[in-house]
Amino acid sequence: MAVEISSEVKRIAFLMMVFVTYNGVGDAAESTADIHFYGRWDLSDTSNPWCAWQGSTFAAEFEGRQISATLESDREEYIRVILDGDHRGSRRIRLAAGRRVYELANGVDLGRHRIEVVKETYSGRGRLYLRGLEAHGGEIISSERRRPRLRLQFYGDSNLAGNSLEHERDERGAEFSGCHYTFAGIVSRMLDAEYQNISVTGARILGSSNSVLSFFDRMDFYEAQPKWKFERFPADVCVLNIGANNANRNSKEEILRDYLILLRRLREVHPESHIVVMNGYGWDRNEPANYTDEVVRKFADDNTSRVIFPWLFNEWHGCEYDHAGMARFLAEHLETVCPDWKAIRSMDVLDGFGRNGDVANGSFEEVAPFGGFAWRYFQEGAIRVHDPAGSSAGEWFLRLPEKSQVHQPNPASKSRCYTYRLMLRSPDSGEAKIRIEFRDQHFRSEIEGAAQEFVFNLESEWREYSVRVESPGGTGEPSQDTWQIILRLVSNAGTVECDNVRLSEGGSVGRNP
Repeated sequence: MAVEISSEVKRIAFLMMVFVTYNGVGDAAESTADIHFYGRWDLSDTSNPWCAWQGSTFAAEFEGRQISATLESDREEYIRVILDGDHRGSRRIRLAAGRRVYELANGVDLGRHRIEVVKETYSGRGRLYLRGLEAHGGEIISSERRRPRLRLQFYGDSNLAGNSLEHERDERGAEFSGCHYTFAGIVSRMLDAEYQNISVTGARILGSSNSVLSFFDRMDFYEAQPKWKFERFPADVCVLNIGANNANRNSKEEILRDYLILLRRLREVHPESHIVVMNGYGWDRNEPANYTDEVVRKFADDNTSRVIFPWLFNEWHGCEYDHAGMARFLAEHLETVCPDWKAIRSMDVLDGFGRNGDVANGSFEEVAPFGGFAWRYFQEGAIRVHDPAGSSAGEWFLRLPEKSQVHQPNPASKSRCYTYRLMLRSPDSGEAKIRIEFRDQHFRSEIEGAAQEFVFNLESEWREYSVRVESPGGTGEPSQDTWQIILRLVSNAGTVECDNVRLSEGGSVGRNP
């Protein structure tokens, strides 16, 4: 059992006080005294803890070869189980509606272990109840609650909630969504921080039933009561990632007004927090990222700042590797706010944003936990091939079957020269097409007449190919100037294999790269 009691009588009395028995569900439902809770949990009844928001976590230490939890979910949800801090080796478990016993770990080595269970999804009306935790052939061990060095509070919409986080073509549904590898989770692990992720699909600043102001203080989005007690989680940093759903619905003046109302309310409940207004640039020509600097100036609060990141995932939600890029932007910003907030761990997810003007993962050596490799695609079929002897750089390369393609966006500026270099080959005399597109600050708006295409007949051996293009000049309207360049690699015929893709910016038009 979980709790060491000096006598059987004391043990039985303790069970009567804090254990709850469920007929036919499990052998034991353990005391919450040795279970540590992170995120938004209702612990008013210690025998019946529940949560609703994604990212809510419970953790415990145990001895034994197996550990299971009795969970009750009002609807289908997903949890992530992390054993001994191995995030990359963690696994997801689908919860069915109802009360069931779930095996969290089995066949582990003898000794002391730590188990963490994260509520990955928040799929709709319903709560998750922890009914019991049992170590089989061992016991739950009393341990001090490990307090991370920082507390981070996040408010946002579907992107921060982790919609389609595990799919590169933006497929919806709980099976592709998750919280652990959103930028909230990634940056929290980088900073050794505890976090809350209070985000829902379609959320806006104000002016709707799912505005941040309507749910920021709730234990459950769908219920006005009970309210969250903010003194339980005195956040060091409060990140507000909201506004994309207000673009083209509200005027700039309305958005400015609503931002200030919301920020003043958040300051009331987070009096000591550093507030970060965080937005993506490139989502829309009228997006708040264009003027969140003005929002922060008007708020006139010395403990508030802004950060923007490039929206590099087209019309889709971010994948795990896009969130890693956002986490990097946020971590680097927070270090400028307070040097003591410097990241103390590296990211545990592939960064899908190109750095220093280059593409991300151009040699295909890295992969995100869900399997993505920082390149998007429309059709299934692109394969990372592990062949150390046959790769031109590293141990991996990309294989494209006939008529398939991959693409990757990167930031760009107007009237500049860009050069891509890449290694290509084909085992069956294939033909590769390289298409370079430019977009302005709107994810659906390709700049007309600016795309260029290059076609190459490939050989069986690796050969370097390069293409040089010039980005369009300015239009006089900054939001419609070039801000993104996209490389599309297409297999026109046969099989195309690719490796060691590089991008360089060679200065203004008229200069050699």
